[in-house]
Amino acid sequence: MALVQVESPGRDGAEPGVNAAASDTTGTTPRWQVVVASFAALILVWLLSVFVNARFRPTTLVIPAGISLFGMLFAVAQGVERLLEPVSSFFFSTKRHSQQRNANVACAVNLEGTSDEALPATLTDLVEAWRAADDLQGKAKDQPAGRGALRRNAAADGVATAHERLKKAVEAAVDAGGRDAGTMRQALADVLKVSPDEAPSVCRRAAVKLAAAAQAELDQRRADKAVAYWALATGIGLLLSATLGLYLMHVIGLQSDGLSADGTWAGTLNAAGIRHALDILVTGLAIGGGTKPLHDLISNLQAAKDNRKNPSQTR
Repeated sequence: MALVQVESPGRDGAEPGVNAAASDTTGTTPRWQVVVASFAALILVWLLSVFVNARFRPTTLVIPAGISLFGMLFAVAQGVERLLEPVSSFFFSTKRHSQQRNANVACAVNLEGTSDEALPATLTDLVEAWRAADDLQGKAKDQPAGRGALRRNAAADGVATAHERLKKAVEAAVDAGGRDAGTMRQALADVLKVSPDEAPSVCRRAAVKLAAAAQAELDQRRADKAVAYWALATGIGLLLSATLGLYLMHVIGLQSDGLSADGTWAGTLNAAGIRHALDILVTGLAIGGGTKPLHDLISNLQAAKDNRKNPSQTR
């Protein structure tokens, strides 16, 4: 859900200078490149797991009396979730995107609530904040989206386009106009290619569109991350199933799965062996799927803890 709702103007009513500000990508669906890459990686890990299971032949894990199958899967899923928690800070991290979204929303709110007379001071403060952020974080956040089909992200392109256009207009206005409202409006008009009277309102609409584009990018990142982490957790689950001898379908009564009396698998790829290989796949999927509610629960608890620590003005 977008934090800032913006109506896209029709072809006849397009707003000058800000047509490319908001991204068409809503972020509700993961990119197909991420989905395909995730499934391809899962197939490879599954085949590796079958090989490892046939090579090391672990004894089937016996669930102790008094411990339910759900409890066993929950414990394994929790261990996988804890293992992946530090990885989330580096792989498909959304922290910087959230910070950028918050900054863009603050920019839109400040400009929307500013009169034309107070616009020079607001724009000057905005440029100072942008330049301070650039000095602190470097220029990486302003670079275009990565090349190649796998890294292409239309939402990121929308943010980069919108931010560059608005920043160019605002910086040009501040550098040329100083604290004079008339000169600043003229500088804005020159960059946005509108009349000086329209320039402040067009600048404000561009800021709103930038906030919407930043929200779309964040949503896209979250959608991609959900698929990527599901694949990663499932891959770990497959390897755990193959090395620990944890076979979900065997435990609940799967027969003729190629396991010997002592609970080991000979590695024969006949009909029974294929059923056993599918058992490993089902077990890995169950473990990987179990990390999602755990991750949501941990994230919600952490967010509630942070909100209690933060001042109410920052929420």
